[in-house]
Formats: sequence, C-alpha cells, structure tokens
Amino acid sequence: MTDDLLEAGVGRELARWRAAHYGGVRYELSVALAAGAPLMRGSLTVSVTLDGEAGDLVLDWRVREDGARAESRVSNVAVNGAAVGDARFVNDHIVIRSPHLRAGENVVRLSFESPVTGTGSDAVTRYTDGADGAEYVYTLLVPSDASTVFPCFDQPDLKARFRLAVTSPSSWTIISNTAPASVETDGPHKLTAFRETEPVSTYLFAFAAGPFAEVPDADSPHATRLYVRRSQAERARREAAEILRLNRECVAFFESYFETKFPFSKYDLVVLPEFAYRGMEHAGATFLREETLLLAPNPNMNEALDRAEVILHEAAHQWFGDLVTMRWFDDLWLKEGFATFMAYKALEVVMPRVDAWKSFHARTKPLAYLTDASRGTTPVRQEIPNLSAAKSAYGNIVYRKAPSLLRQAEFYLGREEFRRAVRTLLREHAYGSAEWADLVRAFERASGRDLAAWADAWVRRRGLPIVTVARDERDARTLRVGQRDALGEGGVWPMRLELLARSAGGTERTRDVLLEGREARVRIDELAGEANEEANDASNVELVFANSNDYGYGLFLLDEGSRARVLDAPGRLGDDFTSTLLLGSLWESVRRAEVAPLAYVELAARVAPNLREEVTLQALLARAATAHTRYLSASQRRRVAPRLEAVLREGMLTAETPGLRVTFLRAFRDTATTGAALDELVRLLTGETVIPGAHLAARDRFELLRALTAAGDPRAAQLLADESARDASDDARRYAFAARAAAPAPEVKREYFDAFTRGARVAESWIEAALLPFNSPNQTALTLPYLEPALRELPRLKRTRKIFFVNAWLAAFVGGQCGAGAVSVVENFLRGEPRLDPDLRLKILEAADSAERCARVRDAHARGEEADSPGPPP
Repeated sequence: MTDDLLEAGVGRELARWRAAHYGGVRYELSVALAAGAPLMRGSLTVSVTLDGEAGDLVLDWRVREDGARAESRVSNVAVNGAAVGDARFVNDHIVIRSPHLRAGENVVRLSFESPVTGTGSDAVTRYTDGADGAEYVYTLLVPSDASTVFPCFDQPDLKARFRLAVTSPSSWTIISNTAPASVETDGPHKLTAFRETEPVSTYLFAFAAGPFAEVPDADSPHATRLYVRRSQAERARREAAEILRLNRECVAFFESYFETKFPFSKYDLVVLPEFAYRGMEHAGATFLREETLLLAPNPNMNEALDRAEVILHEAAHQWFGDLVTMRWFDDLWLKEGFATFMAYKALEVVMPRVDAWKSFHARTKPLAYLTDASRGTTPVRQEIPNLSAAKSAYGNIVYRKAPSLLRQAEFYLGREEFRRAVRTLLREHAYGSAEWADLVRAFERASGRDLAAWADAWVRRRGLPIVTVARDERDARTLRVGQRDALGEGGVWPMRLELLARSAGGTERTRDVLLEGREARVRIDELAGEANEEANDASNVELVFANSNDYGYGLFLLDEGSRARVLDAPGRLGDDFTSTLLLGSLWESVRRAEVAPLAYVELAARVAPNLREEVTLQALLARAATAHTRYLSASQRRRVAPRLEAVLREGMLTAETPGLRVTFLRAFRDTATTGAALDELVRLLTGETVIPGAHLAARDRFELLRALTAAGDPRAAQLLADESARDASDDARRYAFAARAAAPAPEVKREYFDAFTRGARVAESWIEAALLPFNSPNQTALTLPYLEPALRELPRLKRTRKIFFVNAWLAAFVGGQCGAGAVSVVENFLRGEPRLDPDLRLKILEAADSAERCARVRDAHARGEEADSPGPPP
C-alpha cells in the first residue's frame, strides 16, 4: 500500500486494498455518556487479521473541517501490547507502520474523544426534551460517519463484530444492536455491556441512550420492544398496538418470502424526536422519526401509509442492507430499491384494505420521473470514487426508480423466477456483501435467460423512455407501441408492459406486450376481452394506455384522442388504479407543456368530488396545487380561484370520510388566494369553522399559519404569536420557526438566510422545515437574490450536513424559482465553477429542471397574460 491511497475520505482503491488484505475484524468499544457533556470519551480495541502483503495498517478517523470538532482526538495508541509513538495522521486516516504489525491477528488499542451536539449535524446527537428536560443521546453513522466517532475501517464490505459497553446515568436505558449481557449500577451511574453482534458494517452499528419508556410486544418471536421518550409514553402506548402489529406481521412475511429467518438476535424500534431521516435500519435496532410513527388523532390514509411504509421498509433492510450489504455505495440501490419494493409486497399482506400497487405508483413513480427526466439524473448504479461523495447517491433514483425497476423485473422475468433469485442472493451472500452483478447472475440462473443487455439498459444507463401508443394509419386493426429516450441520448429499455384499450362503449381489453426495441405492434383482436368486429377496429378505440397496472417504468403519454377523453371526463375515469395512472399521465403532458395547466386545474375541480380514495385524491390535488401556484399567471389564478376554492372547501366540509376531508383541507390551504379563502383559514384556526370528524393537529394549525403568512395576510403575525403561546411543545416551536420563514418581508428573508448559513446553533431539522416556506412560490422576487449565495454554500453543506440536506436545499432554492432569471443564475454559476464536484453539478441540474419547466409551461400557456406579481397574489 502506498500513500497515494490516503486521500481525504475513503477512496475506492483504499477500500479495495483493505478488503483484499484485512479480515476477521472485531471492535470492542467502551464509551462514557454524561448529561450535557459536549464530548463522548471512550476506549477502543480493534482486532484485525492481516495477510503478508498488507503493509501499513490504515484506520479511518475524520475530523470536521469547519472547526466544530477541534477537541476530537485520539491518544494512547498501542499495537500488540506495545505503545506506538509514530502513528501518522494523514488526511482522514490513522496510519500504523508495518514494523508494529505481523501477519495474522493484530490488536490495536487507543483512547478517543468525539463530539456530542444538539444540532443534528454530527454523528452523535443530543436531544433535550422541552417537556420535561430529559436528555437523549443517539448515533447516526450512515454513510461513513462512524469514523467521526471512533477510528475504524469505515467501508461497507469490511463487516465486523462489535462489542459495546456504555457508562451512563443510572436512570438511562441504553439500546444497541444486541441485547445487554449485563447491567451493573453503582450509585448515580451504571455500566451496560452488550452481547457481541453478528457481522455488520460500521454504518449499521448504533446506540441510543436516555430515560426511554418502553412497550414490549408480547407476541413477537424476536423480543421486540418499542422505545419512546418519556414525555410521549402515553401517546406511544395508544399507538403501540398498530405499530407493533405492522412490524410483527411484516417480519413474518419477510421470513416466509425470503425463506430466511430474521437474521439478528433481537429487533427493537427506537422512536426519536427530530430524527434526521424517517428511519435508519441499524441491525437489530431500527431508529424511527417520532413524527412519522406517532400519528395525530384521526390520521388520513396517506399518513397511515407513511407510517406503514417506513416500518416495512426498515424491516426489509434487516435482510437487504444488513444481512446482505452492498459492497460499495455505488450499489446503494440494491438495498434501498429492495427495501421499498419489498415494503409494498408486505403491504399487500399487512394492510389488505389498501391497494398496495396503486399506492406504490402514486407515492413512488412521480418522484422518480421528476429526477430521471432531468439533465441531472444518473444511472441507478452510480460511480462513487470516494465515500465522501456517498451522500449524493441518496435521492429519487435509488429510493424511487430502483424499486420501480424491480417491479418491472418481477413482471419481465416472472414472479416465481424473481423470488427464487432473491432467495439465492440472500443465501449465498449472508452476513457478507454483494453487488449488482451478483443479482443479475441470480436472475439469469432463476430464469434461464441471458440478461446482460437488459441489466446494462436498466442499471448502467441514465434516464427513461417516453412510451406512446398510436393507431397504425395503414391497418385499422393494429396499434403501435413505441419508445424514445426522454433525454435524447439514444437509449432503449427492454420491458414487458400491459396494454389497455377502451372502446367507445366502455369495454376494456388488455394484453401483455414485450417492448424489446423501439417499437412493437399489437393487433386489437389479440387483446383479452369482449371480441366483436366493431371492437377489433382501432378507430373504435377511444382510449389506449401502454402501462395498465403500472408494471412499466417511463413516461407513458396519452395520444391526442385519449388525452381528449380524459380531459372531457365528467367524473370517474375508470377504477381507482386506472384513474390514478391516467391522471398521472396527463400531468406529465402538463409538465411537458403539451396540455394547458389551466385545463388540468379545471379537470381536478371536476373530478375530485367523485374520488373516494385518499391516495388518488391527494395526488390529483397536489398536482392541481402546483399548476395553480406555479404554472398559472396571476390573471389565470384569479379566474379559476373561486371555482377551485369552492370545490375544495365543499370537500373539506362534506366529503364522506374524515381522511378525505383533511385531504381537501390541505389542498384548500395550499391554493387559497382570494380574500374569502384567507378568511376561511382564519376561521379554521379560531374554531369558527369546524371540519366534521377531523382534529386539526399541531402541524395542520401551523401550516394554516404558514399559508396566511406567505400570503401577506395582516392577521398572520398575531395569530402565529397566539398559537406559539398556546402550544410551546418542541414540535410546535419548529413549526412556528418554519411558518415565520414564509413572511414576504426582505428583513425576514435576510434573518433566515443568515440563520441557515451562519446559525451554528440552529438544528438541522429546523432549517429543513423552513426551506420551502422561505422559498414560497409567490415570493420569487424576494428569494431570487438568495439563489446564487445558496449555490455557493453547496460544498460546505455537502461536507457538514446529513445525507438528504443538499437535496432539500436545492429543491427549495432552485426548484422554488420559476423564470428565465433563475435559470440564468444557475447557468452562470455552473459556468463559473468548473471545478465544482460532479455530483453537486448533477444535483443542481436536477433541481433546475423544475424552474426550467415552470418557465416553459408559462411561456407556452400564459403568454400575453398579466405578469405575476412578486408579492402576495391580489
């Protein structure tokens, strides 16, 4: 090994070297946690077996560049029982020279100190509960932050066994990957020692500490316990039965589907306030965001699905991610794609009243398409030269496109063939690592097919196809299904689809179509369904759609005649799933400036009252709100607002179920522009207007205040102050901070931007909550001056913030803009920063797609209309 491998971060070549020459890794960690302490002190013993060519030993130890971790240090290094005084600290590594080492097992001992902060930006976070002053400390080490806490080999394929001991206040409960082996109390302190783990990657090691309340699952075969902060114990006990049921039943489903028992010695659920992610799949102990798990009274179906999806997703990770881990983060999609795909397979079983795959489409596909149709997209398998760039791999491609790819793979290969391949992969790589080629080989063995070209198209090629169906002008009985690359890069994606044709009389006929090249031809009389001479004539087919039941992946656009049928629909468009797909297809045509956004808003106002299912309704109304607030001109908004607001208000008060009524409420809030609508928001806050059967949770109340604030309503400031005085909980203070960011005042924007960029004490979760309100759609003149400074912050944010922060930052500051001015700022910035990290450049282009599309849609459909006001709508 040579020093050229010792770049900052963990480079791919260093990782390969270590994987080839290091093995048998074990960590013994002993840490001391004290209330309020800014540092965690500990000792570490690392055992590692080296072969004869290993050379120097390289551990990873990363100190933050911004000085926030100046007190972090390593001391008392000893190797094989002898003190070492010549250890080198090079970039983010500790190098122990080869004369101290031997072939075979080596033991390194050292002491370390690492930071504990309350902002959520470090790997060890302290949260102080505003309700009772209780303190909670927990780790979050993904993707490569373990090396900011203790020296280690911080790469996913060097799995290790961990043994942890924690000294803490005696009132604290400690949770880690395994159950405690012993607990010894000595006055105000106690020592909790844990059993050794199975082999896991460093990012999957974790612990949480504090005066947790716990709810055991008496029916779990895995000794599952739900842990929650003490002040939320009563609320958690009300929710625990459903949370534990979902978890227990999905684990049982996975054990059956995978033919592999739960791979770890126990499984706990730890619920944490203001947790950076919705969930994190630490082996044997998943950490979950409190706001997602503990629902407000009368949740709607989308909130229930949010909770179920994250529980099921993290449980699936115990197999895909924890038992079998991607060898390197360029195959991050393997674990994230499988976790989401398997979550929806489990959803079919644990929530049978839900149409799982309709929900999958509505909640997954549109986000994948947003990214994959942009110039900033990447292949599913992303090249990550250094783990310092691993954060950039997280986003819609691995979380949304990858599971969509797997759904297509299952349909393309066959259900049983897919399942056999998955079982083979898990069996052959248990407690180890795998890469995409291993999955493809398993698919090939199970199906007996050569899948090299298929895998290359779906895994290595970026972008997506545009798929259309056209009537053959020369043969009235034939339909042509074709695809073209949305990015114009010549791609072809082999896939199997289900084609739908609906006759003027309402008869629906389907047929599977194998689209291996650019075009496939389908005879109408080959479609399943009622057969007669009239139905077999393509001229009598009023609507065709290439992706019935949503097995395919791409932009499935309607032909002109089918679009007209959808736009003219007086009410329902078919069954709920078909309606969801057709409305989504039409929306893609809006985003491509082929359909007027005003027509979509009018369609939504006409169709929404007839929808009886919350997932489809929410998707429709969210798109209508985007069209209304971003794509219409001010004069168009004024014309359509009274009709739209009336429909939404009526649904808010009279829809069949509380969930539907809350869904209408939130759309009403997000589209309220007239004085009458703003007055109604105030009446909702004061209780003068009551939504039957629905409880306005704290978040809903502050979101109403955010809407009033963004509109420049003169009553907003006092109402916000009153609500903040009434509800002083930790969540409410965060919501209030976010709501005030929407104020259309230059001094407020300056104050908040300074807090975002210089406010070291502002929690990361608070900043994320305020980004979109700061960039409210009707305030682009106020926020455009902050676009270029926000772009200049990106390198620092990439280094210092958690995984999804940069995505959220760009979605707000770039995606929140609309117009040529913003596009010019982005283009000028990219031209002026030729050395910008390539992953950041792509992230900017992805976010810029939203602003560019907004400008194109307005130019195509609002030209000649009254120009938008930079302030609140009149």
